[in-house]
Amino acid sequence: MRPVLLSLLGGLVLGCGSEATTEGPARWASDLAPFGGLDVSEGVALDLDYTDAIDSGFRVPSAAQVDGGFFTARFHLRDTIHPGRRFRYKLYYRNESYHFPELDGSGAQHPDAWENFYGSWENAHEGFRTTTPVDAPGIEVTCQWRIAGDPRDESRYRRNGVRARWARNPRVGEYSVLLVVVPEDRFEALKLAKGVIDIGDTSAAYIEPYWYFLHGPGAHMADVQVLQADRRLTVRAHPDPGAGIAVLDSTVADRSAYCATCGHSATMLERAPFEQFIQYIDPSTTFRNVPVIADVLDNGYTPEDHDRYRCAMPESWMVDARPTTSTTPCATVRADPDRHMIELRNPASTEGHLRKENVAIRSRHGTTYGRYRIRCHLPRLLNDEDMWVGLTNAIWLIDQGAPGNLRRACDGGYMAHYYGGDSDERVPRVAYAEIDFEILCTPPYCPDREFPPILPQQLRGTGDRLGWWRGEPPGHQRDMITVACTNWDMACPEPPDFGWGCHPVDRDGETFLAHRWDSNYRALTEKREEPDSVLFSGPYWFEIDWRPEEILWRIGPDPDHMRLVGYMNSRVTSISNVQMLIVISQEFHNTKWWPGSRFDQGFVPFPARDYVGEVQEVFID
Repeated sequence: MRPVLLSLLGGLVLGCGSEATTEGPARWASDLAPFGGLDVSEGVALDLDYTDAIDSGFRVPSAAQVDGGFFTARFHLRDTIHPGRRFRYKLYYRNESYHFPELDGSGAQHPDAWENFYGSWENAHEGFRTTTPVDAPGIEVTCQWRIAGDPRDESRYRRNGVRARWARNPRVGEYSVLLVVVPEDRFEALKLAKGVIDIGDTSAAYIEPYWYFLHGPGAHMADVQVLQADRRLTVRAHPDPGAGIAVLDSTVADRSAYCATCGHSATMLERAPFEQFIQYIDPSTTFRNVPVIADVLDNGYTPEDHDRYRCAMPESWMVDARPTTSTTPCATVRADPDRHMIELRNPASTEGHLRKENVAIRSRHGTTYGRYRIRCHLPRLLNDEDMWVGLTNAIWLIDQGAPGNLRRACDGGYMAHYYGGDSDERVPRVAYAEIDFEILCTPPYCPDREFPPILPQQLRGTGDRLGWWRGEPPGHQRDMITVACTNWDMACPEPPDFGWGCHPVDRDGETFLAHRWDSNYRALTEKREEPDSVLFSGPYWFEIDWRPEEILWRIGPDPDHMRLVGYMNSRVTSISNVQMLIVISQEFHNTKWWPGSRFDQGFVPFPARDYVGEVQEVFID
């Protein structure tokens, strides 16, 4: 690789307040200003425009941000040696925040670099454009371009034969711009790779143009000039929770709770950034529940009550229970456009209507990678007596199920199905992906064996309090709940440090303990105890920082004071590369999912009051 040479005007501030540098001889092109049409006086940054993005995908810029919906790139071109020649040129862009490196260890293209989000002209198959004749004083060349979904026009991103740009939306983060210029009389002789002329070419593997022109064959061609704009564009997302909640099911019978900001109207279907998420409830989650309604949050039920009922309640008095979801959409979710927030509500039970009803919302626009920051005020999980209310508060990402979105091939195979069990087959690729914050009342243990720890057992049928009251576990601290950070890798065994049991994962001198139950278990989890009163007495921030080769989980009172509570990398787990959606949920989980928990969901009463949470802000950058 040759050293970087500055252009003839290197260091000069250019027309739109940007600078440009050249890789290789700077004979012809200079003054690259790629973001014409955008006011750059306060930096080059845009929020994704959610208007009409459901069907078209995100466009950067949108027509509301720049007239016509395209940037105008400008550069100066002169030819003092052969005046009158024409030139061929092509503009490329690439997301720099979330990409694989261009090079592998040998200098070849990195095996995953083809996944990087890069593009060129609006028509992916359009090659190098041709200028008018260029004389010694030079000419100004202008061209229009924008960042859009499915920039390579791939056949896999189709639904019913129609192109689905939204299935590979632009990523958030920084974008760079690269200009390649070649004299027309030398263009054919250079025999540039077809994959950089037509970035959608499928006759061979995709070629990452930045690798090709900065490190690969194009970097060593004397008649190729590569010019990079020093100024970059920052793209962010800020979906407004108060903008509305869509109900996608058109067959809903009970529409009594529909309103202007929640429902199946054309406006909501087109504009609402969130939908009510009606989760699948697996039949195996059914359990027997104590037939009691109590206001647990207001201390109407204690740990002693839990243990007494668990020991003394006759089985015949118990009732069948299974977490449910609302049959009246919009009854338990509410968008508030004035406060720009969404309210979530687990409804109370009444005599004759015992229920533990889950509630959730899900975003509707998928993205790949990013730092997902959510400010929410979710319900307390413990009362003053340290009794669990039965809820799990969760902030998570789940695969969108968009066409063409399968995880990269796994050597050894993924478990094929989420609920498949140990007998499930292994397959090279799957769509399912999930990255979670789950906050609940469960021990933060990380056993080094494949079975849960042994806990004190109760004695049934005894009037002696010591027989049924277990007391607090050794070392237990009141007001503490567990923040569980989980990556659902579907048990792909390809990572070099893949394993089960308890294993340390280190980052910058801090050690996190990751646990997997067995080699077929589909998720890797890290746990940490945190005070319930800190996380849920008021608004709090939760962050999932999802990168191509690592995931970081952070929490904090504000964005400037976040702290790391979970970390995994591609050495220990397979990290998703498919487009995902945000989910915020308040759920009644069956505690058999969390062995060793202090409380049994079946002996937590049905709620006497609504459990209310708020989603107040969502940022992706």
